[in-house]
Amino acid sequence: MNAKLLVPVTTLLGGALLLCACNDNGAGASATNDGSAAEASIVDAASMPTMEAQTTDASGTASSLAQDAQADTALTTPVFLSMLDKSKGQLVEGLWEVGPAAVEGIGTTGTPVVSLATMGEVVTVTEDGGTDFGVTGDAGAQMTYTLGITTDATGSVYVGVAAAGPPPDVPAPGIWKFPPDGGAGTVFSLGSAVTPAMGFANGLDFIGTDLFVADSEGVIYKIDTAGTAAVWSSDRLLAADQTACGGMVPLAIGANGIVHDANNVYVTNTDFGRLIRIPMAADGSAGAPVVIKEDCATLGGADGLVIDPTDGTFVVALNIQNRLVRVTPTGTVTVLASGTPLASPASVLIDKAGDHRRLLVTNSTFFTAADAGSPGLLAYSFP
Repeated sequence: MNAKLLVPVTTLLGGALLLCACNDNGAGASATNDGSAAEASIVDAASMPTMEAQTTDASGTASSLAQDAQADTALTTPVFLSMLDKSKGQLVEGLWEVGPAAVEGIGTTGTPVVSLATMGEVVTVTEDGGTDFGVTGDAGAQMTYTLGITTDATGSVYVGVAAAGPPPDVPAPGIWKFPPDGGAGTVFSLGSAVTPAMGFANGLDFIGTDLFVADSEGVIYKIDTAGTAAVWSSDRLLAADQTACGGMVPLAIGANGIVHDANNVYVTNTDFGRLIRIPMAADGSAGAPVVIKEDCATLGGADGLVIDPTDGTFVVALNIQNRLVRVTPTGTVTVLASGTPLASPASVLIDKAGDHRRLLVTNSTFFTAADAGSPGLLAYSFP
């Protein structure tokens, strides 16, 4: 087959949405400022090693699957849905799905959407195994951190942006919004419009019509439908500290991944290796945070997370340890996958492909050497 698919490729630069005409066999090129494109490649599953799951008890001692009844079945060998090029700055970070039933991190037939952290771009990945990723030569984009992604009930796409330089050279920090079917992006909530300023909008999560933002400087904001942000929690447990865990994470990154259930908000703290539960009061305000687990050895570098609806456990990406772990509500940690091809995994999402579930993971390579690991979107068959 050689049918053309029209795949949206969103760029935050100038708020424009580009369109990529891609073949259903993965060939094609997206529009770019200089007309160039980086070719994405597909990696055969046979070339990837199988990961052995391990569990870690409260003392940090690992045990084999055979010795621990609470251990998960090892994840199957992953495949790259798309592989990118680190030398071009294509460090994939945020992850969501657009399309039917792509809500609460559990998509069914949605199309994966990822952010290229330092490029100021958000791009789609076709379900059949890859697309080309547009590359902008604008040096200003290199100063941008394009992070978390989510959608509201109407399908509009929201993106968290942190920027190291002033507008208009780089997108303004805060939350950007794009129409469900493409079009020009606009600033939904300006980071400087709230005190303290929303300077590092990272994890995003809709609770009803309110958008909750985990800012990695140590604040959770709640943003209403008009884009007005207010501090929901600034508890000390959310704060960043680069010296925590012996400086394991070489950046000051506090609150990061964020999800919720009926009564609680859950947040990771990357620097401290911490998973936090914050109860939601009847009036929607934040209760006193509770630490579910804090351990540098087993959760250091905790980044994105998702709740597994089958059992209420959490799947967490450990960006500095090149691991995926499962954490129970009582704090038991199980290693699901570790080592190659994982390279600074950032975001995780559970979806369905046909009659089976997948665990999608963005491989950012953010904390790996220039020649170690490949950035891209990984897919595991998920029990």
